[in-house]
Amino acid sequence: MEEVISFTLKEIGGAAVVIAGLSGFVGAIWKNRIHLREKFQFDADIKHLESQHARQTQALEHELQIERHAAQLGHAKLIEKRAGIIDEVYKLLVDLHEAIYDTIRPDYFGREKPSNQEAYYLALPKFDVFVESFEKNKIYFSKDIAEKVSKFYVAAAQTLDQARVAINSGESLGRGETPNLQKLFEKVNYEMGEARKAVEHDFRNILRVNEV
Repeated sequence: MEEVISFTLKEIGGAAVVIAGLSGFVGAIWKNRIHLREKFQFDADIKHLESQHARQTQALEHELQIERHAAQLGHAKLIEKRAGIIDEVYKLLVDLHEAIYDTIRPDYFGREKPSNQEAYYLALPKFDVFVESFEKNKIYFSKDIAEKVSKFYVAAAQTLDQARVAINSGESLGRGETPNLQKLFEKVNYEMGEARKAVEHDFRNILRVNEV
C-alpha cells in the first residue's frame, strides 16, 4: 500500500513538473505574442505619426510657398508702382525747370517765346503740381534723394519769387542786369542737376540697367 501511494505521489510530482513546464512554455508563448502585438501596435502608431507629420509638413511648406509667392508678387507690384511714381515726378521736375528757364533766360536761337511775365505765370502752376506730387509720394524716394529734390524746389521757389519782384518792378531779366536773380538761377540749375542725377540713378537701379 505504501508503495502504491509512493508511486502515485511520484506520478503526481512528475505530472506537476510537466504541468509547470507546460505552463511556463505556454506563458512564454503568450508573453511573446503580447510583446509582438504591442510592438505591432507601437510600430503602427509610429507610422501613423510619421504619416501625419509628413502631411502637416507638406501642408506647411505649401502655405509657406503661397505666402512667399504673395510677398514676391506684392513686392513686384510695389516696385512697379514706385517706378511709375518716380517717372511721373521726374517729368514734372524737368517741366518745372524748363518753365523757370523760360521765365529768366532768353532763347538764344531767336525763337519766339512768352514774355517774362507770361512765362512766370505759366511756371507757377507747374511748381504747384510738382511740389504736390512730390510731397505726396516722397515716401517712395530714399532719404538722400528726397533731400536733393527738396533742395531743388526750395531753390526754384526762391528764384520764382525773385523773378516776380523783378517783373513787378519793371526790371530787365537779362544776364548781368539782375545779379541776385542770376545767382538764384545758377543755384536752381545746380540743384536741378543734382536732383535729376539722383532720380535717374534710382530709376536705373529699379530697371537694373546699371548692372550691365
